[in-house]
Amino acid sequence: MTPLSFIKVHFTGMPQKGFTLVELIVTIVLVGLIGVFTTLFVYTGLNGYLRAKDTSEGALNAQITLDRISMELRDIEKINTFSGSPPIQMSYDSRTLGENRQIRFSGDIISIDDGTGPRDLLGGVTNFAMTLTAADLNNSAGGKEEVQAIDVSFNVGEIGRLFSTRIFPRNMVEEP
Repeated sequence: MTPLSFIKVHFTGMPQKGFTLVELIVTIVLVGLIGVFTTLFVYTGLNGYLRAKDTSEGALNAQITLDRISMELRDIEKINTFSGSPPIQMSYDSRTLGENRQIRFSGDIISIDDGTGPRDLLGGVTNFAMTLTAADLNNSAGGKEEVQAIDVSFNVGEIGRLFSTRIFPRNMVEEP
């Protein structure tokens, strides 16, 4: 046996210690891919959660606004002024809430004024509409029409859903 063949045998028979450069690069690439897919998965889930939360909060605020408008207009006795074109506004007297009240839509905000100054109910509103439907509810001799219903509708921000209500005022019919 020559001295060189002994060296070959000796080195080939030694156990390997550590990583080769190829193993290290493959490991780094696999960990990177796992990290990318994990981040994408977490981001998609978190983004969906935040979008659902914002939509839910916006819908709740819109419903609260509709309930407040319904409460305001249910007991009106007299409509003082009404403008169905922007800025949309209606001033009225309420039997239970008092006189000189006003609902107004200007810009993208619905506000209410109870005589102490306007307060914003909801912002980010689009396509606001308020219409009055009149009819002769008491069959009076002169055929005078009273307010039968008030329709209110609007969209909110990015929700993309129409929120609407129809209010039937209780005190608008006069005795014949």
